[in-house]
Amino acid sequence: MNEIKAFIKKHKFIIAILLFAIIKQLLVTSLPITAYPNQLADDNMMVEMSKNIRAKQWLGEYTSDTLVKGPAMPFILAVINYLGFSYINFMSLLYTIACIYFIFQIKNLFKSKKSLLAIYLVLLFNPISYGWWTLQRVYRNGITIIQTLFIIGSMFAMYQKLKNKKPIKMLPDAIICGISLATMWLTREDSIWILPFVVVVTGIIVVNIVLNYLKTKKFAIKKFAIAVLPIIMLFLSIQTVKLVNYGVYGTYVYNELNDGYFGKVLKIIYSVKTDEDIQYVTATRKKINMLYECSPTLNSIKPQLEESLDQWDYNDRTPGDTQVEDGWFWWSLKAAVENANMYENAQKSNEFYKNVYNEIKDAIKEGKLETQMTMPSNLMSPRKNRYLTELPVEVLKTTWYVLNFQDIKTISASSDIPNDVEGIEKFQAMTNDLSATKEPNEHLEKYVERVNAIGNIYKATGLAIAVISFIAYIILTIKLIKTKEKEKILNLWLLLTGVICSYIVLAIGVSYSQISAFFSRYYMYLSGAYPLISIFCMGNICYLLETIKWKKGRNLLWKKKN
Repeated sequence: MNEIKAFIKKHKFIIAILLFAIIKQLLVTSLPITAYPNQLADDNMMVEMSKNIRAKQWLGEYTSDTLVKGPAMPFILAVINYLGFSYINFMSLLYTIACIYFIFQIKNLFKSKKSLLAIYLVLLFNPISYGWWTLQRVYRNGITIIQTLFIIGSMFAMYQKLKNKKPIKMLPDAIICGISLATMWLTREDSIWILPFVVVVTGIIVVNIVLNYLKTKKFAIKKFAIAVLPIIMLFLSIQTVKLVNYGVYGTYVYNELNDGYFGKVLKIIYSVKTDEDIQYVTATRKKINMLYECSPTLNSIKPQLEESLDQWDYNDRTPGDTQVEDGWFWWSLKAAVENANMYENAQKSNEFYKNVYNEIKDAIKEGKLETQMTMPSNLMSPRKNRYLTELPVEVLKTTWYVLNFQDIKTISASSDIPNDVEGIEKFQAMTNDLSATKEPNEHLEKYVERVNAIGNIYKATGLAIAVISFIAYIILTIKLIKTKEKEKILNLWLLLTGVICSYIVLAIGVSYSQISAFFSRYYMYLSGAYPLISIFCMGNICYLLETIKWKKGRNLLWKKKN
């Protein structure tokens, strides 16, 4: 008995970590998926691609949708299905592993393991990890929270191990970062928000290596190679997907939105200037008519494009105004091109877009069309002057939305589950999970109520915790400036600053889409923000509590001595 007590006392931190991991897994294990076979361009696309990967047919037959979304999530789903695991349980367990990995990478930043445990618990039970649109939907937004923790944790681990004389110590973290970064990039088209963090940390590591070389005249080639390994892995993964797509479809792109002539067509259409200023709309009907005159190739599908624009007009925030918001325009363009039989194969569709691009480009050179500045991403609408005032306000709204965990919930039933028995069975077969139904299920409801009760705690306390953490961050920053022993506190400050900067980049991106293209203030698009905010808030608060405790202990010791 004494040996057991001694063992528990010695390993109580690890035991607590594993115990809470088990509790979390038990809480989510009976949650249902939500099957949406009617979401042809979202959930159903992921499942169909996964089926094709399982059948060794890559992403399936080439259509206008095949290469618009990354293959990472379908591939992961195919692996889960192949192994016979439950989708809900596998994704939850992977998130738990990411939480554990992260806190072990920051263990040297805090004096007490209680701080690490607090950060771990807030991350582990974060409602985003069991939300309807981030876990229960068989889609790609839930995996972002896992990738975010692995990337932030591994990059910070590499930075901390920079001074280690054995470069090999950095290698496992570099590999984890490379895999996470590559899968994130090949999951969503808008993952560019994580790149500044990766580039900055990599840059800091490389600069330190160079400065050390200037000082010692010894270049740490192994450290340098390991430092840039994640970016190399990202590049190689993109090239691999390109090669596979070329072999299967005959087109050397990894994603048609960010790569190839479709993205170029979208961007050059956005670059054409008109005298109109319609909210959320860049490709106005007037502009499209101008383009018909300049591009015979685009004019050749005019009937199909006009019909498609009429249909997609009813998907946006102002249905019936004949205009299509930017968030839906590219879908309507693709649909029109497919309806015109240009998607018989990748070569034919690519040639079509190439001709449209060159014709519009020539018209611009000849002065037939005026141009305006566009944004770096093909998917981002051109900047308008009013965005300078609208964007900061929208970022604040987005932050309020995130801090209060608005809309996040778990469900056992939903009225929008389609009456599609065959489609739902397909989802269940791929995930090895039961689906939620239209009517409430008493058995499932008790599991849903438990996790929603935890989520309500986050909703009730989120804003207050954020305010306290911001004050704590100011104190931390002041302490960093004043203290002479900067290393430990600097590392904590760098982590928290990097995390909040990553959040700001993500919030700006989503907010920009909100004011310029389509309604995007959904927690599924912001899923990566929630672990970032949790790390920032709890990291600052734990530092503040440790500082207060240390000061009290020091004062008590001083009183005893005197």
